[in-house]
This record gives sequence, structure tokens and C-alpha cells, in this order.
Amino acid sequence: MENSKNKLTSVEIGSLWSTYMSASLSQRVLQHFTEKMVDKQMKQVIEHALNLSVQHLQSIEEIFTSEGYPIPEGFTKDDVNSDVPRLFSDTFCLVYVKHMANYGLTNYGTYYSYSSDQRTLNFFEKALMKTIKLQDQSTKLMLDKGVYSHAPYLSYPEHSSFIQDEKYYLNIGLFTNDRPLNAVEIRHLYKSTITNTIGGYLLLGFSQVADSQEVRDHMLKGKGITDRHRESLNQKIENENLDPPSFPDFEVTDSTISPFSDKLMMAHVAFLAGIGISDYGIALGQSQRSDLAFLFGKLITGSERYAKNSAELAIKNKWLEQPPQFSDVQRSL
Repeated sequence: MENSKNKLTSVEIGSLWSTYMSASLSQRVLQHFTEKMVDKQMKQVIEHALNLSVQHLQSIEEIFTSEGYPIPEGFTKDDVNSDVPRLFSDTFCLVYVKHMANYGLTNYGTYYSYSSDQRTLNFFEKALMKTIKLQDQSTKLMLDKGVYSHAPYLSYPEHSSFIQDEKYYLNIGLFTNDRPLNAVEIRHLYKSTITNTIGGYLLLGFSQVADSQEVRDHMLKGKGITDRHRESLNQKIENENLDPPSFPDFEVTDSTISPFSDKLMMAHVAFLAGIGISDYGIALGQSQRSDLAFLFGKLITGSERYAKNSAELAIKNKWLEQPPQFSDVQRSL
């Protein structure tokens, strides 16, 4: 039997592969952003994010090469067009990077916790620390520019308390909102609203520039889904007489010339759909009001359907790179 000591595990390969694909996509998107930005401070943050993506790609390539593992194709210079008009405003680019960094922090921490190979541990530890710095840098600039969206503020209680009625948690089937939202539930509503807002602007921009009419239609369908999801989430917040997240004046230009390939844009859509499903799943598990559990379950179903359609369209056009998997021989052992 082949000695597997010191080899990468399937989980480590999957973690590095996923990180490579997302960094490859980010490199091409951020490349377009930096080429078109006007605000020097915002551009500096985006350039920092771009450099991190390049560093991550180089580090993973070194690990895979030392293992004799094939390097993914990812996204190449053929997936981005440099000499085209800008598609998004500087402010949108800054907010986009800040919230993409959020998911980097979550993923790198998870990948680190399930790794044992020292090279992989070192990589994800450094990636986590560098992404924290990017997060701090982007958050500070958003605050300085007055474009940071604060969550609703709560009044401070005089002391801690305990739940007195099981209906607080176990009112399944009633679908009522007979108690105020708690801070955990507000967090999930707030976060999901932001994700849908950013996704909606991306989908709008992509729908303007996609080469394929089928891809354009798919992007517009996704835009409609994000609009409906955001409206449902905001309604829960507004029912509590709280203000939903506010956003600066993002801009999608009127350009119809694509800076990205349809392949890249479809991959980005699939990535966002995955983020949405993951966020909704966590929210479903942590929400203690039955109406919220029902809402998040419904949103998951809609997002899963769109994600499946996205994958089918990508496979049809041979755009979807296959993740690492066990061979038929391994499965038969």
C-alpha cells in the first residue's frame, strides 16, 4: 500500500483548491477594478487585495508543485479585458472588497482548523492574518468616507435575564412575530441583506455586458431573486421599527462592453449563490423565531434552485472546472 505519510489529505487538497479558484477569480476582478479607479485611497485598498490574491496563488502553486498535484486552470488573462470602460463605481469596489474579505476570514479559519500538514497550516495562518489587515484597512476607510453601513443599535439592559417561556423558541408552526427580534437574529437579517445588495449590483452589471443572451437572462433572473430576498429580509427589520441597512450611492455604469468573460461571471454568480445558501443555513439554525426559520428555509430553497441552474448553464458551456475527487479505484476499495 502506498505510504500516505506527509501527503496532503483530501480535505487539505479541497481547501487549497477552493482557495486557488477564488483567488484566481478575485485576481481578475480586482485587476479590472484597479485599472479604472479614481479615488487614490480606495484604489490603494483594492491594490492591496489584488496583491494578496496573487500571493495566495503563488503559495498554493508551490505546495501543489512540491506534491506533484496538478495546478488548477482557474481564470487566466483571457478572462479579463483591460481596454474597456469601467463597470462599477469606486465606492462599490471598496464595499465589495470589504465583504469578500469577510468570507475569506470565515473560510481560512475553517480550512486551518481541518488541516494537519505544516505547509497548509502555515499558508492558511498567513492568509488569515493578512486578510484581517485587509479587513481593518477597508473598514477604516469606509468609516472615514462615511460609507460604512451600521447595524441597528439596541438599548443596553440593566442586567442579564433568562427566557421564561418555551414559546420563545418552540413556537414552531405558528409563524408569528409576537416577540421582538433578538440581537443574533438581527445580525443574520442584516448580513443577508448586505450580501443580497452587493450581489444584486454585480448581477445588474453582469447582465449589461454578458456576450451570451442566455447568460444575460440568467443574470437578470438572479437580480430579481436578490431584490425579492432583500425585500423580505428588510420587511422583518422594518416590522420592528428598525432601519434596514443603508448603502451609499453605488453605481453601475451604462457600459455594455464586458471586462470579464461569461465563464468568469458565471463562476462569480455560483460563488455568491453558495455564500447566500451558507449564510441562510447558519441563520436558520440560530434563529429562534418560527417566522424567521420559515423565511430562511424558503430563501435557501430559492437560492439552491438558482445555484443548480447556474451550474447547469456553466456545464453546458464547459466552463465549470471539476473539483478534486476520489478515483473509481479508490471508491471500489
